[in-house]
Amino acid sequence: MKTNIKEKALATLVCIALVGCASSENEPKEFDGSLYSGKPVESLTNEAPPKTEIEAITRGDAALSTKNYDLALYEYLRSLSFTDATHQNKTLYTVGRIHSAKGNYPLAEKAYIQALDYDEFDVKSLEELGLLYTKQGLTEEGRSYFFRAVNADQVRLNNPDVLTSYSEVTDEILQSLPYDSKSPFRSYMGLGILADVDSKHDIAKRYYERALEINPRSTQAMINLGYSHYMSGSYYLAQRITNRALKTEPNNEKALNNLALIYISLGDNRQALNIFKRHMSTPEALNNVGYFLMLKGKPDEAIPYLQQAIDKNPSYYKIANENLERALSEVRLNEVEEVDKEQTGA
Repeated sequence: MKTNIKEKALATLVCIALVGCASSENEPKEFDGSLYSGKPVESLTNEAPPKTEIEAITRGDAALSTKNYDLALYEYLRSLSFTDATHQNKTLYTVGRIHSAKGNYPLAEKAYIQALDYDEFDVKSLEELGLLYTKQGLTEEGRSYFFRAVNADQVRLNNPDVLTSYSEVTDEILQSLPYDSKSPFRSYMGLGILADVDSKHDIAKRYYERALEINPRSTQAMINLGYSHYMSGSYYLAQRITNRALKTEPNNEKALNNLALIYISLGDNRQALNIFKRHMSTPEALNNVGYFLMLKGKPDEAIPYLQQAIDKNPSYYKIANENLERALSEVRLNEVEEVDKEQTGA
């Protein structure tokens, strides 16, 4: 009997010890504020601290849904302090998105990079880093992360043939890559934009086309594809694609500007003027037509539009007059060059 009592007592002590151990293991670490930026945390909530990672995340989600970004950040970061946390990757991605929305790019970058410490193939964090860097003009870094996001997506889709080098990507290679609705269309679009910047318009078009295959409703991808065709001289195709984008977003200024440029390239200056006038004043539209005609090497055609811009709005005189002086100078220079050619017989 005594042995039985001793055994029960020992079992109880062991049980208490194990519960104590488990409780101490689940206790949160001290709050790490290195990824926090906002109001003083003591002013954010009077609620008792969350007891689990999931409770903290749920509180963060609730705060985010009401656009209480500081409280959302605080709760998400508290979820990371639990020693048994398992959702760090997704939480850090969300923290990065909040910082990006607030314009705090250094902390957004830090959060995304920490997310990658938990999952190096996290497509979303890789893509966000690509967007973050290109937005800041760091094109090489942006390209690198867009490329990594595409490769991480291939790993997700169980494709063993990941891309090895950005410079070696061809139409055929891009066409062969599997994709689905979860694939990072913004990474493909970002790679397309950077290819256009490098004057690699053919491969840029393939990137945009893949972005549209993933997300057919992306107006931005349509606009970019149209502009890429414009840059490579396919004006009628550029016109059709840009008009398609405008059917989705009739007042999209970028699409309207691109369409006006296309009409100028097609020699339809009047239609270009009408397009510009859809989202700007008449003097501004006249100045724009004149300015872009100058860029096209047609200063003589630009002059009447610039003169009309000056006549219609004296307060707009300075910009239009500067452009008019430039157009007149270019016309005079062209006349001198023509005379020189006649005299030299060139």
